Amino acid sequence: MIALLALCIAAFAGTLKVHVLDVGQGDAILIEAPNNKTVLIDAGTVKANVTAELKRRGIETLNLVVSTHPHADHIGGMAEVLKGFDIGRYMDNGMTHTTLTYARTMAVVERKGIGYIAAVKDRNLQLGDEIVMTIIHPRTTLLRGTRSDLNSNSVVIRLQHKEICFLFTGDAEAPTERDMLNRGVESCDVLKVAHHGSEHSSTSAFLRAVKPRFAAISAGTRNRYGHPDPEALERLHQAGIEVHRTDKEGTITFVSDGKTVKVSTEKTVEAVTGHPIAAVTRHPQHSIKPAPTQDLIVNINTADALALDTLPGIGPSRAATILAHRKKNGPFNSCEALTIIYGIGPKTVANLRPRCTVTTNDESTP
Repeated sequence: MIALLALCIAAFAGTLKVHVLDVGQGDAILIEAPNNKTVLIDAGTVKANVTAELKRRGIETLNLVVSTHPHADHIGGMAEVLKGFDIGRYMDNGMTHTTLTYARTMAVVERKGIGYIAAVKDRNLQLGDEIVMTIIHPRTTLLRGTRSDLNSNSVVIRLQHKEICFLFTGDAEAPTERDMLNRGVESCDVLKVAHHGSEHSSTSAFLRAVKPRFAAISAGTRNRYGHPDPEALERLHQAGIEVHRTDKEGTITFVSDGKTVKVSTEKTVEAVTGHPIAAVTRHPQHSIKPAPTQDLIVNINTADALALDTLPGIGPSRAATILAHRKKNGPFNSCEALTIIYGIGPKTVANLRPRCTVTTNDESTP
């Protein structure tokens, strides 16, 4: 029997907004449903100060707060959020943690008498007549013996707004994805990419099943983990998914009317399907004429990390690897030689080839 928990009596049909907040290397997602119903999934790190961001947006009440799992980059700011707002219910996966951050969070839940909900597969939470949140992971029997049991048992939520679907995956990893695939995964329009685009998530089989049109990655600029991982980005690219990243674009907002979904970003940049988005900020109020192609040629034997980062499909992590390889092994003899770099394949080279050169005496010759 599917448990049904009503968060409200009814809500008028209207616009649903999902904000993937720019909290650096962490996760925090704000859902604004019609009739002023609000949900927060994760609360980023302490430094992210999600409380201040929510107040800046005029939020006073959170009908539901979800902790996908008790790692500090997801619940670092949770205690302050719980203290700072009227909270309807608090949900997590039931896994305890030994950290002070976790202890402080649960102490606030207890002290304020916030109603607790265990996240269990097939539990439904109604946000209105036409908006339903369904827990699709974890099951009552948790995954054990994985690379990270806390990550693998992340709360995974499907949000259905009439014909539009969102899938929030926390830090789910490959074992989570296999478990969900074994039980059937429906397609979804928008995917919050698991684990900040880690190599341990977003398997090809999972992406084929979900078939998202849009993907959002929450990661910190030049973070020490190298997120998002080049291989994960390549899998997203191969699946033809339009990828947006907080480290490049700031807060990402999806707006659904129940039949269509649109995306906007805090920083407008040139969209790139599947690949890292170029670190070039474009202000919406200005019309910027693209520079001539010859001005965008990059000599991979002399370019610094910033210049390499502008090549399609490279990004900060690959740029650093190219520099390290060049320092150790000398110059590349062709642009095609970039395939020696882990995560760069023939398709990536084909995409960047028009802007790549190894010639030292004519920078405009590709």
